[in-house]
Amino acid sequence: MRLILVRHGETPWNVTLQYQGQANIPLNERGLEQASRAAARLTRYGVTRLYSSDLARAWQTAEVIGATLGLTPVALPELREIDVGQWEGLTPEELYRRFPDHMAEYRRDPARTVRLGGESYAQLQARALIALQQIQDHHQHGDIVAAVSHGGTIRALLCHVIGLDLDRFGRMWLDNGSLTELRLGRNGWRLMRLNDNAHVEEMIAEGGE
Repeated sequence: MRLILVRHGETPWNVTLQYQGQANIPLNERGLEQASRAAARLTRYGVTRLYSSDLARAWQTAEVIGATLGLTPVALPELREIDVGQWEGLTPEELYRRFPDHMAEYRRDPARTVRLGGESYAQLQARALIALQQIQDHHQHGDIVAAVSHGGTIRALLCHVIGLDLDRFGRMWLDNGSLTELRLGRNGWRLMRLNDNAHVEEMIAEGGE
């Protein structure tokens, strides 16, 4: 089984480095183009099922992909981005200015510190693994499946697959519209490619979660 994970297209908050969390921020014009290019890229692979986070930016991306592939997206709320609580809408600079004690705690333990009113990265990973197991349970060995999700959620899954401590999740980066592939074999899931952005590489703007 092959699982191709797609990071949603760009939003205005990606550009301004504001934490989005589970806010329903729509794609911007460039994000829609990234979704369209990801869709065209996915036509090569014979995808038979399409899942998506139900947050607006992921769902819009999935609708564009689904229209191209002739597939109706299936909502998996467990694929949502981390709930950032009071971080929502703030930039990193604003966070450190408003919540210095909390951010000092976060720097000490980024995986297990709960965002103010939200989730920790460890909680995100546990939720994302539920989605991965659901997908695995509903498909056979030769199936090729795509799922649209978020930078934080995909990285949390990857930390589990490759055995990377969650404290190191920030050492991986995923561009908007990029493809990351996992394959399931006799020894479990393996990472086959990471942040494949060949179809959108001239459209990249580094953003937040």
